[in-house]
Amino acid sequence: MMNPDEQLVAELGREKARETAAHIAYLRRLRQLHERGFTQVRLAKIVGVSQPTISDMLRRARIDAPDVRPGTHGGTAYEIAARYAAGEIPRARMMSELTGWEYEHPAEPNPFKWAEDGNPVVEGSFTMQVGRALRDGFLTDEDYDGLLEALADR
Repeated sequence: MMNPDEQLVAELGREKARETAAHIAYLRRLRQLHERGFTQVRLAKIVGVSQPTISDMLRRARIDAPDVRPGTHGGTAYEIAARYAAGEIPRARMMSELTGWEYEHPAEPNPFKWAEDGNPVVEGSFTMQVGRALRDGFLTDEDYDGLLEALADR
């Protein structure tokens, strides 16, 4: 049994996850309307923000809010983890979806030592998606280790 402070901390974590999942869904709908022909000016009026703000939101939506993949609860692995942390899907379902996810492979290192500028960020990689979910508190260390174990067997 959790003490009252631990209970509040746990509830705060669930609320953060719900807020994140809702924001991703919000960006997705905004992007979908834009793809259907709604102009940035029209979207700005609907949402009640400036056109430059809509432009920024659409840029973010292209990365963070792709359409939900069939058979899953998200458009990204990060979204699935957020929905799990929000209590929308059970752990077994989250683990199944994240172990079955097709992650983008990290970029190859630059072959020229003199041009060592680090590897480019790959938004759809395991590290970027699941690592970010771990860092944001949407997965536990146990969840992360279980995913690594399951993926090592593939």
